[in-house]
Parts: sequence; C-alpha cells; structure tokens
Amino acid sequence: MKHLIIYAHPSKRSFSFQLKNALKVESERRGWSATIRDLYEMKFDPVLWPSDLEKMKTGNTEDYILKEQELVKEADIISVVYPLWWAGFPAILKGYIDKILSYGFAYKAGKNGIEGLLTNKKVYLYTSMGNKVEEYEEKGLIEAFRKIQGGEIFEFCGMNVEHQQFFPQIPSASTEEIEKHLQVALSVFEPISENVSS
Repeated sequence: MKHLIIYAHPSKRSFSFQLKNALKVESERRGWSATIRDLYEMKFDPVLWPSDLEKMKTGNTEDYILKEQELVKEADIISVVYPLWWAGFPAILKGYIDKILSYGFAYKAGKNGIEGLLTNKKVYLYTSMGNKVEEYEEKGLIEAFRKIQGGEIFEFCGMNVEHQQFFPQIPSASTEEIEKHLQVALSVFEPISENVSS
C-alpha cells in the first residue's frame, strides 16, 4: 500500500504538523510506504501561470508537476492535511490541486460527460478549524465542505473520499484533546487494515 500525505500548514507547531507525522508513523507501522509532500517546505508555487497552462495544453507539462502527478497516480491512499481558512483550502493547497489534478491526467471529457481517471484510490481529508463544528453545521456548511472539498474535487477525478474529519477549536485545544484528535484521526484506517489482511 502506498500512502501519499499532502500537507498544507506553514507552522511546525500546529496540530496539522503533528497529525502529518502521526500519519506517517502509523503508515510505517502497518507496513505501508508513506510519502509526505509538505507544500510549504517544498515552496510550492500555487499560481497557475499563463505559461504553465499553455505548456499543459500543448503536452509540455513542467517536470515538477509531472513528478507530483506520478506520486498521485501511484498512491493507493491519499491523505490531505490542512487548516480551514476562510471556509476553504489554504492558497498553497488550492494551487496544488489546480496544477496537479489537471485535465487529461485527473479527468477528461468522455461520451457520457466528464470521466474521472484516478480510480481505485481512497482519500481522507483532515480539516482543522478554529470554531466549533456545530457553528458550521447550523449554517449548513459542514455538508457543503464535504461536497466542495471532497466530492467536487477528488470524487470528480474518480477517487473515493472515504472520510473527512473536522477537528474543532484547535487553537485552544488542550494537550489531552489533541491526543484524542490524533487517535480518532488514525482510527479511520482500521477498515483498510481489515480489507488488506483478508
């Protein structure tokens, strides 16, 4: 099993940073191959420049984009770890998605409409936030987040979004609460382990 962990948080003191590391350790414990793409450490350029787009359209995609696409293509499991900023992804993660999940690689137009090309992949989204989950639920936003951040991106490309976890009030969370969040985050892999062993 190849596990690709896409991480998008600028602080090494964040819950997301701890979670990213915990996912790698848990993967290795299970005998999986884990690859972390720390977008800030990579200094990933999120801007899809006109030259980038033109090269993609003419089949001359930049090597750094092809490298990321190969990692996505090879992955059995993809975990995306990020904070919720202004009800969406951090800009660096949105730019990664814009560049990597491109037309012809992640999806294409077929006889019956858009066809996702990245099938047989399990996706897990880990979303940290400052507010309570209930505050977003009252506005109908949690379901919207699941559809927009999961369904309309990863499922659109043929992947299966297995789960999206929301971690509330992270800036004020205690050490004990953080530990519980980490345990919950790792517990979602139990069904995968059972499927593999059978």
